[in-house]
Amino acid sequence: MRNDDDAAASALVLLIGKDGYWWQRRAWDDDSHPGCLDFAAGGGIEAGETPREAAARELAEELGVVGLSLRPLGEMRLDGERCALYEAPLPESWRLGPEVAELLAMSLPALREQALHPQLADWLGKVDGPGA
Repeated sequence: MRNDDDAAASALVLLIGKDGYWWQRRAWDDDSHPGCLDFAAGGGIEAGETPREAAARELAEELGVVGLSLRPLGEMRLDGERCALYEAPLPESWRLGPEVAELLAMSLPALREQALHPQLADWLGKVDGPGA
């Protein structure tokens, strides 16, 4: 991850389809927040990598998707980490990587009732409850 306090340390991707946002359920055997819902794809920015390159790499690693148009949404601090956020259209197909149990559509109100990765919970303004 990048260590400049003013630079994003991770890149997160929101996928949007005709039914709204799509979310990733982390693998049940993941060593960090297993089974929690998370952004569709995301992870740390590696040395020499731009946030956009990191977002594209994470989409390829986690969902087997390449070539999506990534629209920057800006940066924000989530769960204490500066994150670059991107939005992309839901691809026609995907292949789940080992870190992902499933990719699913869910409304924001329904999502708030789920166990969430801390960054997603922070993005939703969820301060307590399942997974927060």
